Amino acid sequence: MCAFADAEYEQLTKDKNNSLLLGKPMNNYSISYKLTSVLVLNLLTMFALFIALWVVEIKNADAVPAFARKYDVTCNSCHTRQPRLNPYGQKFLENGYQLPGTADGGRKEKHLLGGEINGATLDDLSNLVAFRLRADIQQARFADPAVTESSEDPNIIFPNIVNIFVAGTLMEDLSFFGEIEYATQGGEAPALRFERVFMMFDNLGGPQVASVKIGNFDPSAMYSFPTHRQQLNPIAPEASTDKFPPAINRIPLLPLAFASKMFGMTRGPSYTTASTTSPTGGVNTYEPDNQTDGLSILPFEPMFYNAPAQTGISVHGRPFGNSFLYQVGVVQAETAEDVPKTSFDPYIMLRYDRQSQFTNFQASSFYYIANKAARAALRPPPPTPFAGNELVFAQQATDWTRMGIAARWQSRSWDVYGTYIKDEIDRPMFGNATLDMSKWETSGSGLSIEADYLLTEKWLIGMRYDMMKTGGLSELPPGLQAGDPRINQDASFLGLIGKYYPHPNIGLYVRYHQNLESSVKLPTAGFGGAEHPATNLESMMTVGVDMAF
Repeated sequence: MCAFADAEYEQLTKDKNNSLLLGKPMNNYSISYKLTSVLVLNLLTMFALFIALWVVEIKNADAVPAFARKYDVTCNSCHTRQPRLNPYGQKFLENGYQLPGTADGGRKEKHLLGGEINGATLDDLSNLVAFRLRADIQQARFADPAVTESSEDPNIIFPNIVNIFVAGTLMEDLSFFGEIEYATQGGEAPALRFERVFMMFDNLGGPQVASVKIGNFDPSAMYSFPTHRQQLNPIAPEASTDKFPPAINRIPLLPLAFASKMFGMTRGPSYTTASTTSPTGGVNTYEPDNQTDGLSILPFEPMFYNAPAQTGISVHGRPFGNSFLYQVGVVQAETAEDVPKTSFDPYIMLRYDRQSQFTNFQASSFYYIANKAARAALRPPPPTPFAGNELVFAQQATDWTRMGIAARWQSRSWDVYGTYIKDEIDRPMFGNATLDMSKWETSGSGLSIEADYLLTEKWLIGMRYDMMKTGGLSELPPGLQAGDPRINQDASFLGLIGKYYPHPNIGLYVRYHQNLESSVKLPTAGFGGAEHPATNLESMMTVGVDMAF
């Protein structure tokens, strides 16, 4: 309710201006981590800014988001603390932005335009439109700064993300949602773009029986660990997907359970141009200078049921009472075949809820099938039978399945939630004796657990642990196996946050992320022994503001 129940996930894609980390020779050295006096000064400066923001009294922050204005309630009616929803807020979301158990909230204070017969009703604009603004001061530390163009200096990002929400009810049980986002970080130039737009037809067949959502939305909105509405907002990567392997200057900081977890995967030949045929016959190769954005799938990229937004249709409801929620849906997608086709990927989610006076518990599970969703790829090792450093795709696109479980427990000041998600792909074959000597792991898994605690009405502290056991390309063909041959390195982070709310819809925070993995080098032959992207980002300190109005 405080930010239309949902808040946009940061765009986690490529940055065309960054240099290629994987696939570019690097000097074989590492720089040890040293906490210099400059770093200490930077951290103290950020901490001082956070204290200053806390001390300054924000007395005129009277504006509250649209749904709170419409129904004349406080933000905390639907939120544990913005942006996290409490059980009442979750049911408000499920009911199409209508108060639980009502149609249009049981009240329709709208203006009649054009007369009783042919007229239309419209809410006040203040009941339809809201904004969310996030701004950061970020400082990253790298194990080997020489292999990335990302800076270790403090970076003021203001604004980081601005969301404009337009949402409400057109009539009883017919609601809509639209989100326009302006992002200053990510792979594209800053601009206003529609991120999620959908309509909901609610309570079809009776109260809570079936609600239909159609449009562009995040499928996991009702999952116990949804993609959006995190206290630790995702921090975008600095990466490029217009080459293979992708350029990864800095991995993102997000719940790693949502990530693709697979190395060596692409969206297929439709993201390339100018192919040639091997002189040995049978294998098409694709020239490196003729590849387009979106070709590579980042191992850290949120996908499928946990994507920021997908185009599709879903149906959800509680026909057997408040204890059980179901969701079934399909997502429209494009296959990774030589000639891509439109596919409709099905999914199902079930959730159990148990609520008492001061405690709420819920458990969820989902299953998602992506048909021919990705294509494995390799660059041939030297000596190569091909003309140059071309890209070779596997013979067939792979089906990709995703399954997960999640749980959430709330009790008085505690809010604890977590999810475990597993991904599986087919074993790729290239039809070439050398390339088929590469090793692939067909499954990966991820775990994300967060615990938030309200110290007082205005102070919140939290901690999140993220881990993923990666799959996909494990070892290159023998020609590139030198040093540590493993490509699909695991990742894990510990994130801490302290948040101060001078007003229910304004959060000032300081957060810190620490990489828990030891230093790992890429294979020496062909890659220069550079630090692996999964371990290069050692830590991230951030001070910022998150407000909705």
